Amino acid sequence: MQDLKPRTVKILSVRIDSTSTERVLRFIRVSLENSKKFFIFTPNPEQILRAQTDEVYAKILNSADISLPDGIGLIAAYKFLHLPTTHNLLLKPILYFAQGLGVGFSILFDRKWLTKELKVIRGRDFFIKLVELANKEKWGVFLLGDSLDSAKKAKIALEKNYLNIKLYEARGPDLDDDANLRTIKDESVHIDAMKRINKAAPQLLIIGFRAPVQEKWLYRYLPQLNIGGAMVVGGTFDYISGRKPLPPAWIADTGLEWLWRLLKGDQKAKRIINAFPKFALKIYLTKLLQK
Repeated sequence: MQDLKPRTVKILSVRIDSTSTERVLRFIRVSLENSKKFFIFTPNPEQILRAQTDEVYAKILNSADISLPDGIGLIAAYKFLHLPTTHNLLLKPILYFAQGLGVGFSILFDRKWLTKELKVIRGRDFFIKLVELANKEKWGVFLLGDSLDSAKKAKIALEKNYLNIKLYEARGPDLDDDANLRTIKDESVHIDAMKRINKAAPQLLIIGFRAPVQEKWLYRYLPQLNIGGAMVVGGTFDYISGRKPLPPAWIADTGLEWLWRLLKGDQKAKRIINAFPKFALKIYLTKLLQK
């Protein structure tokens, strides 16, 4: 198992794994063969920003067996932070600003240089690869979604193309940002979901809540779950079911998905601000202020 562990890096003290899709799939297969329970997170810039002010969340993110870099923003941040530094206080702001521009242009014009040390593995893309493997191996996969029946809709869509997979689904409870149940009704929904998961005893549990709820919920209840391993996927179920359209490939590749989502009305402006300008500024200031 040790040789399957990826190389890890840190972005604002949050651990990210430098790995490949194929290597993670091998890790999952071997973990299941050895009955070693695991869980996979997919941090993005917004989540890493939240971890700066939420110590519990930061601890949970760093506890994952695999932490996939979900988004070009993380790749750009890592590259920028590891470009040459200077101790010249007058030169620092100018040099680092120029480096930031260079990294930004590399997203469009020099992706090979940008991704040399760390490559993007989008959670929704990896989820499909995982489903393909599960279909080949005839594994059981349980989809746990939100109160809008996102898991049920995704299950219906997946069953059309993956005939060998054993798919299960359940609606999850409504939770606050600390993954606490909001109402008595949510308690019954939660108990029912836990019973259904443990009865199915799937090789894989896929959780489609929002961040940070999905990570906190999984971390808290993983010991009580009769599963092989788990992964959080955010809003992926909505894309799988067709409830939300996927961005064109060229938009996702250029790192402009945040702008596309904003124009489509699929993302709140506050989340966009967190994911792009606030995160970029935090990264710049971190490098500027380091000794």
